[in-house]
Amino acid sequence: METPSATARPTVDLTALTNRDDFLLELGEALGGQASVNPIDSIDTAISQLASTKRGQMLVIDARATSDLRADVQRAVQQAPSAVVVVFAEADSEKQVASAVKGTSVFAVLTIPIEGPKTTAVLDAAIADAANRSAAARGAERPGATGGSAGALTLDAFRPAMSYSAAKETQEPETGGPKWALWAGLGIAVVALAAGGAWYFTRGKTASGTRTAAEASGTIGSQAGTTSESAAALPQPAVDTSIVAGQVDDLLEKARLAMRDRRYTAPTGDNALVYYRSALASDPANGEAKDGLRRVGDVLISRFNDAMSGTHYSDAALALATLKLAQPADSHLGPFQLQLSTAEISKAFADGNADRATALLRQAQQSGAVPAAQLAAWRAQLAHLQQADKVQSLSGLVLDRIRADELTSPAGDSAQAYLSQLRAASPSAPATERAASALIAALFSKAKQNALSGDSADEGRWLSAARANGASAADVAEFQRQIASAQAKAAHVKTDHMLSLIGQRLSSGALTSPAGDSAADYLQQLEDSHPAGSAQAAAAQDRGTLAAKLIARARVEMRSGQTEQANADLAAATSWGASAAAAAAVQRMGSGSPAQSQQASGPDLTALAAQLQRTRYVAPEYPDRALSDRIGGSVTVQYIVDKKGNTAKVQVIDSTPPGVFDRAAIDAIRRWHYRPAKFNGQPVEVPVRTRIRFELPN
Repeated sequence: METPSATARPTVDLTALTNRDDFLLELGEALGGQASVNPIDSIDTAISQLASTKRGQMLVIDARATSDLRADVQRAVQQAPSAVVVVFAEADSEKQVASAVKGTSVFAVLTIPIEGPKTTAVLDAAIADAANRSAAARGAERPGATGGSAGALTLDAFRPAMSYSAAKETQEPETGGPKWALWAGLGIAVVALAAGGAWYFTRGKTASGTRTAAEASGTIGSQAGTTSESAAALPQPAVDTSIVAGQVDDLLEKARLAMRDRRYTAPTGDNALVYYRSALASDPANGEAKDGLRRVGDVLISRFNDAMSGTHYSDAALALATLKLAQPADSHLGPFQLQLSTAEISKAFADGNADRATALLRQAQQSGAVPAAQLAAWRAQLAHLQQADKVQSLSGLVLDRIRADELTSPAGDSAQAYLSQLRAASPSAPATERAASALIAALFSKAKQNALSGDSADEGRWLSAARANGASAADVAEFQRQIASAQAKAAHVKTDHMLSLIGQRLSSGALTSPAGDSAADYLQQLEDSHPAGSAQAAAAQDRGTLAAKLIARARVEMRSGQTEQANADLAAATSWGASAAAAAAVQRMGSGSPAQSQQASGPDLTALAAQLQRTRYVAPEYPDRALSDRIGGSVTVQYIVDKKGNTAKVQVIDSTPPGVFDRAAIDAIRRWHYRPAKFNGQPVEVPVRTRIRFELPN
């Protein structure tokens, strides 16, 4: 479609509710001069402008300029029903805006910044729709036709059949070439409307085609309904409203011929209905024309009954619309309309198509043929269907987001967000309860994964989300019981594995080496995990076994003259609980000379420990929980200062209160460093025992 030049006469008046100049500039570029833009800053002013002219009307609403978008849209539609409404929203809020105007007659929701060709296509379609509505409204106001030139048929006799409306029944015949331009223009408008609408309602599909536009934007619609059957309007039967000009006698002759050929209402422009109506338009008192229309009406009554019997409701609607045209005062019209409305609405309810039921109910109300009590009953049934549709759609979205692992994000499009909408719509529905249970279970599963991996921060976050989404205190308590059981089981399995490794290394003689895979290494890991019960007793027994084996190995080493190795094993044995007397006895082994005895006896570990010089000190961190609970205490720790001055085999001997400050003390000591102790000029390992106090700050 060509874009009109900026100097072309605008085809519609466009009222823009916005307070942004940059938006007006973008909008003007997208319109390309097809509409004159009147910027305003309130919905009241907008409605006033929409009512002030009979030209085609468009209302563009910048969602950023209104605090209650849905209410403003509904007011505009009620007070200016012929206006076409288009809403613009920022890209990150498009989902929420589309959801807010769901169910209204908004033509489209477009994004800011304006997307160029896409937006232009939709605006072209909206402008065409506005122009079409305006043309239809002007046609409804034209007076009845008068007689034309004798014996001549105008081009109107061959124009396409238009949708029926009561307002068009008295439309005057149009003559002359310019009318072809009008109909051509309307044809182009319809094509533009279809193209723009098709783009708008399909643009939301993803490349994979797995998520619909409504789902991606967070809006909920009837699963059975379709866009073409929205509550805004239903396609009307295509009734031939043609009026042809000519002499009455000629028109009646053509009508008689059409009746003989059974061309009662077709083909378009060449049937009995057209000729009798044209004759009556020229001669309102003509009896033959009136009688002919009554006979056409009888045919249409028969067609209606046959169509209803066969449940061909579109054929019945066409017959009824044509009967209204042929016999506007026929007594069958009201009962037929009630019968058709009842059948169509009942089918829409049976199909679960809330959108179509809404449109049919509106159409039935406008017909005036349906009793108020029946309308009220249908409204109640429709409300129930819409509620059921909404609950089903929302619960489906909750489960879909759970499967996609989108439990609490993204905002507005997560399982949590849809559950909130579901609870607001129907808090006690079984589907709501099932969706809530599924989400809470998924949140607990996330918390469990983090708890077992040691990520307490994320565990707490998921647990808080479970509470926020309805998990009861009993649910949380059961979760914590299960976690404690799982952690205890995991700790038990780990402890058994450590004890097995310690036993294997003790049996094979791998007492202190290789590094990282010795009995001493695994025993240290086990004690760092603070075993309890039978595991604690087993660890204590292994300590004694390791110390005894180290003493025995040191004795063999001393006898063979491996003094340095013997002293290292004695230091390790002392750190694992060997008595000073046992270590001293091994040290006294050796030659009988005083010097040899002194060398064989080894270093005085107690004296060396007292002489140690610490070169790096790291203060222990006061535990947050102890600080908040105002708890103080102390920890007695035993460790080895190795030949390089590093601390090793750090273990808690005693703590008050138990377990509160142990980890802080161990973590600090492991970062301390000393000047290595020496014996006979060689560095040696020295066991150290110290006590760390934790005192509350003033």
